[in-house]
Amino acid sequence: MKPRAFALANNDYVHVAWDFGVKLKKCDGFAVYRIEKGREDKPVPLPVFGRDKNGKRLKVSCEEEPIRKYNWRDVFEQRGKRMRYRVVAMAGPNKPIQGVAVAESNWVDVTSQFGKIQVYFNRGILATQRVTDIIWDPTKKKPNFALIEKMINDPKSTLRQSLSGQLFGALTKLLDRAKKEGGSCWAALYELTDKVLIDKLVSCDDLHLILANNNGEKQENKKTITIYDGKNAPVAKALKNATELIRRYMPTGQIGHNKFVVYVDGKGKPKAVLTGSTNWTASGLCTQSNNAILIESDAVAREYLQYWEDLKKDALSIGVPKKPEVMKGIQGKDLRTACAKPRKTFKLNGSSTISVWYSPNASGLLRSVKKGGKPPATPIDMNEVYKILRGAKQSVLFLAFMPGKANSEGSFHFLKELANVAIKKPGLFVRGAVSDPDLTKEFDFKVLSTGPNENAMISSPQGIFKDFAKWRKEIYKYGHAIIHDKTIVVDPFSKDCAVITGSHNLGYRASSNNDENMLIIRGDQAVAQAYTAHIMDIFEHYRSRWITYNKKSNDYDPRQDPKWQDRYFEAWRPAFAERLFWNADGKPIPELLDNPKLKKAFLAAQAALKQKAALAAAKKAAQATTKTSSTKVAKKAKTTTKKAAAKKR
Repeated sequence: MKPRAFALANNDYVHVAWDFGVKLKKCDGFAVYRIEKGREDKPVPLPVFGRDKNGKRLKVSCEEEPIRKYNWRDVFEQRGKRMRYRVVAMAGPNKPIQGVAVAESNWVDVTSQFGKIQVYFNRGILATQRVTDIIWDPTKKKPNFALIEKMINDPKSTLRQSLSGQLFGALTKLLDRAKKEGGSCWAALYELTDKVLIDKLVSCDDLHLILANNNGEKQENKKTITIYDGKNAPVAKALKNATELIRRYMPTGQIGHNKFVVYVDGKGKPKAVLTGSTNWTASGLCTQSNNAILIESDAVAREYLQYWEDLKKDALSIGVPKKPEVMKGIQGKDLRTACAKPRKTFKLNGSSTISVWYSPNASGLLRSVKKGGKPPATPIDMNEVYKILRGAKQSVLFLAFMPGKANSEGSFHFLKELANVAIKKPGLFVRGAVSDPDLTKEFDFKVLSTGPNENAMISSPQGIFKDFAKWRKEIYKYGHAIIHDKTIVVDPFSKDCAVITGSHNLGYRASSNNDENMLIIRGDQAVAQAYTAHIMDIFEHYRSRWITYNKKSNDYDPRQDPKWQDRYFEAWRPAFAERLFWNADGKPIPELLDNPKLKKAFLAAQAALKQKAALAAAKKAAQATTKTSSTKVAKKAKTTTKKAAAKKR
């Protein structure tokens, strides 16, 4: 076959993959060149990581040190440029293999603009050598964690600017537009603590804000004490001059999780809406992976504005207390009924469509379900998500925070359904990352228990926790959230592609207990591929660290492996599926063969499942026996008591 290369991009990143059809003899790796439109005669080799023995970073190109992979990530591209990529097989440093044709990719635009939709992603990954270098303490020979908070809260900090990327500008775009055009902004926010973002809201001439509670903490007598609304209360005071400030004080187990802004022009017409996964905090901008989507649509903006009014009406119907305290009865019947209405579908870019779902849309709160108990009805928005997952033909790609609780029969979320789909469709290409490592392990265990096939591969965040070779110890998280996106992409290269995104954590609890919004975009391949690029950026970054942390006693370095190509051509390997996937033109790829190295793990997983079932049955039997014995004892005691009472009479 003729060598092929494929590229896809968003506003922040380009993913490049290639296939030469066969394992190349005497191949030392590949050189990948960026070719900018208008400068085709000046291809630029992509950089690779280098550091000398004294810790100094070196400028090394892929010509000097060929890439021993069949895909690569270009994070040094320039926004607003159009480019393509050339891939050259190398026999060694600066030595192309003679007689092997080069592979050239399609042209891609590094942009956030896709018709009426703008999509933005940050670079909120702390577990990088670049971040480590910025906060490195040479005396202690480790990263200085204390520097992170200072830097991400400083708007002039290069660390804040690089980690947040274009996300800050995305969040404030509609506020700036209102200032310029004389319009108004109608926002519903959850966490709001970033000073620069707060100042932007304060400067808005016509701001209508629904602000949920955001609890704080303090240490007292070596105990952690919760301060109800401790983080958002000071912000509310700063925003006292807003046109409207509506507080939604939620009880424990419920959160006002929205992060959207509606722009209404000077004539009172809704024109655009911004939503996504990003909380308005320094950590939301910088230390978590996040996204924002801005939609220029009167119809969609009108839907969101109506939801804003419904949230306001719900709060005012029970009365907003002057001081922060739980509002009993919030998320009442009227709000739930309004959110549960079937959603309209709107046309957007060409033939693509968009629909919006709001929460809470279940009839009541989701309480814990007892083991073996009847599961709750599937919420209407999650039912749509499940339909899309079940209809996947080639691939499902995702990023998620915490859609539910791991290893809990009473927790219901998309990862459980995705595991079912992956089991029924073993040829389905599944890649993704979730912030909770226990959810990753639960997914792997369930899929593995049906057969040693690795076509479904997910990971969780990890860092490098020791110095080795050219690498320094990393910090991989600041706070609770690491991956904070809530995004699923299905069949991104098909005309039937789908993107699910918004604030919704993709589980039943979010639909039942939270204020949330979820977008479903169908048939927009450009948008689907922009999200796919972001997903693969995060997945690829954490995957090697996750595998090293969990499985490998020795750190694998393909540059030291003469058989590095084997994994891309052995039909049971995930790398084999990935090599085919990127150049399959959206067609399903062959089902992987069973992994011989996983056979023992597969049998162990099956045995563990049987043992778990046996233990559960034994426990149930023991409980039944205890209950029967207790009943007999109680009856006997009751009879004895009656006899004693009769004697006294």
